[in-house]
Amino acid sequence: MKIAWILCILLIISAALRIPGLNLVPPELFGDEVDVGYQAYSLLKTGKDIYRHPLPFYLQSLAEWRLPLIVYQTVPGIAAVGLNEWGVRLPEAIFGVLGPIILFLLVYHITKSKEWAFLSALALAFMPWHIMYSRMAAFGVVTLLNLLMIGTLLFFRKRFTLAAIFFVLTLLTYSSAIIFTPLLIISLIVITRQRPNFLASIIFVLSLLVFGGLSYVGHGSDRFSTLTIVNSKDVVDKIVSLRNAVGSPFEPIFHNKFESWARLFADNYMRAFSTDFLFVRGDPVGRHSIQVMGQLLPITAPILVLGIYYLVTRKQYLWLLWLIAAPIPSALTIDGGFHATRLFLMTLPLAVAIGAGLSLILQKQKFIFGVVMLVIVANFLWFGHFYAVDYPRIYSRWWQVGFKSSLTRLSQIESKYEHIFINNTYEPALIRFLFYMKYPPAEFHKQFTLDQPIQEIVPGYDGFTLGGKYYFGSFSTDAHLMMPETLYLISQRDDGPPRGGDETLFTAVDLANMPIFYLITKNSEP
Repeated sequence: MKIAWILCILLIISAALRIPGLNLVPPELFGDEVDVGYQAYSLLKTGKDIYRHPLPFYLQSLAEWRLPLIVYQTVPGIAAVGLNEWGVRLPEAIFGVLGPIILFLLVYHITKSKEWAFLSALALAFMPWHIMYSRMAAFGVVTLLNLLMIGTLLFFRKRFTLAAIFFVLTLLTYSSAIIFTPLLIISLIVITRQRPNFLASIIFVLSLLVFGGLSYVGHGSDRFSTLTIVNSKDVVDKIVSLRNAVGSPFEPIFHNKFESWARLFADNYMRAFSTDFLFVRGDPVGRHSIQVMGQLLPITAPILVLGIYYLVTRKQYLWLLWLIAAPIPSALTIDGGFHATRLFLMTLPLAVAIGAGLSLILQKQKFIFGVVMLVIVANFLWFGHFYAVDYPRIYSRWWQVGFKSSLTRLSQIESKYEHIFINNTYEPALIRFLFYMKYPPAEFHKQFTLDQPIQEIVPGYDGFTLGGKYYFGSFSTDAHLMMPETLYLISQRDDGPPRGGDETLFTAVDLANMPIFYLITKNSEP
């Protein structure tokens, strides 16, 4: 089969699994997606982030500082489609569609086998892990993987300066690249025995020093210090507890920070390769996994083992080194052993190994290969049904379903009310309000001061205000102290259902038809 036809087939399959229904599966934009979307909207309309920084390198969000590439790549989507799920998710989905195609080109260049390259690309195209992350737009790991693959392909083609540029872009995408990309470059130099030219080396080394410094000393340092096992308070508490339990002067030899860090790192690293994570349960966070199977199709487990054997016997060291290095950045973080986002770079060598296993079966016995492919398709159809039909309903809370319908309805009636109070304890509501109300960024820049609650900002309500009309917070008393001519968005979980004297204007429900939010006002009747 000609390569052009292979690429067309991969494009059609990959697009069919990643593009349709982006506004429905996942069921709603979660907080980070909304944040990325509104930041992109602010850049599009004003050239500034929400804190008025012009064309920033790091973007300051209400919750944290963000690496820039995920936000800047979302700007064209917002410009083309609008401030909605499609505008936010489509750019990352397009990168997801391109992933299997890039992988085919990379594997084919290295192995010279169209068969192996095609099966590897198919493994990535049908991989639940890759599909789920291609359909959400908050992390940028799909983009990161593509940049790494392109940089690697260019390196093999001895386009070192261009490769260095793509490797530098990885540093602007997701924090794991600060550790992984240098490890990958070192592996490439060892495997190919090729030294990048002086310009390429200078570009990457200087960028690594600058961006690495910003990540671990500059704006990214707060998040790093929170996540790293080195700063874990639990480590210190356990050491103190173990030492005090015995009281021996020799206890510091056996229980100290270095021993604890090494053990935590090893636990995280080995857990990333566990059958529970890869095939049985996956990431315990409902946004990262359907949790009724692992990050990969369970049927591929024996094929993966066979493929790794094939990689070893064929001396395909790049994929093996990539697989060894991919969990290292995640293993340095708390809960890094089963965090699918931080471990996402494992998808490439796993896909290549599965492709290798399938290729070996095809070489040995075509009938068995056909049976295996039918079983894989059946396994994938089960995943596809669960992900498209059951997952949105079961995991709607993970996607904070209810904000869209509530705030869309609020936008239709808010002109009738002088003051509007919005619950801010169910989830931080300000960024969702800005997004779904399509609040003009220029107006927000002029009006916003802080998002820290003020006690009794109005009688009976703690919170902060935007423009003197919109208030975000919670009732400071058990009773709803509502003012006339005022609209309230309350949470079923935090505020309870409407009470006597409340007029319910709208009820937002989740996909199981359970109430989440109410829009209420003070009943005008005596």
